[in-house]
Amino acid sequence: MKRILGALLPLVSLWAHGAELRLLTDNHPPLHFQQGERIVGFGVDVVHALAQRSGDQVTVQQRPMLRALRDAGENPDTAVFTVLRTPEREARYQWVGPLMQTETALYTRDSDDLPVTDLSQTRGQIAVPRRWLIYSYLKQQGVENLWGVDSPEIMMRLLQVGRVQYVVADTMSVNTFAAEEGLRADQLRYQMPLMHQDAYIAFSPKVDAAQVARWQQALEAMKRDGSLLQIKQRWHIDQARYHATED
Repeated sequence: MKRILGALLPLVSLWAHGAELRLLTDNHPPLHFQQGERIVGFGVDVVHALAQRSGDQVTVQQRPMLRALRDAGENPDTAVFTVLRTPEREARYQWVGPLMQTETALYTRDSDDLPVTDLSQTRGQIAVPRRWLIYSYLKQQGVENLWGVDSPEIMMRLLQVGRVQYVVADTMSVNTFAAEEGLRADQLRYQMPLMHQDAYIAFSPKVDAAQVARWQQALEAMKRDGSLLQIKQRWHIDQARYHATED
């Protein structure tokens, strides 16, 4: 009997710490995006590293962000990355992070040499994907010249053909979004920062709190031993990408 119990204990431990988690994310290079048949990116590398340290099995699936957040709010064994933590979202999820800081900024075509230091100085339409948090943020700020669009691809296309004068994107992804619509990085002009926020993993409230705590502890260990920094450097996620107007 003792031999049987001794053989079963490792299996019980593995079961207790190895429940499969469904990690949901959207398409947002270089954080997470489809490359062939694989989902890759900074956030993907981080969650796999955290899962390995925590002893958890994970599957990464791509979803539109709003749908992913809804799923995580309703279903067990589910989490979403990378998510901006806001007061409205705070009580709906359990949080692990921060993984990184993002800067969202206002851009124009490089040929537009009129500097903008306040949104009241904008002349023309500002295109923003409606599903992005920055869209609702700017609406709440009373910005009236917003043009809500369905995707960043449409946003950049409107800028390219001159239908809008401004676009909004985070400083890490803006060049990728532009390139997908045939715009070079040097054809964009950074105008001003709009928002700085930390990015997290949002766990379902139905996930065991002890499991979430293990992920947070694993993240703190990655920060201490430099492995998180190595992943940031691999994907060029670093403070050098931010402009000198940080709060």
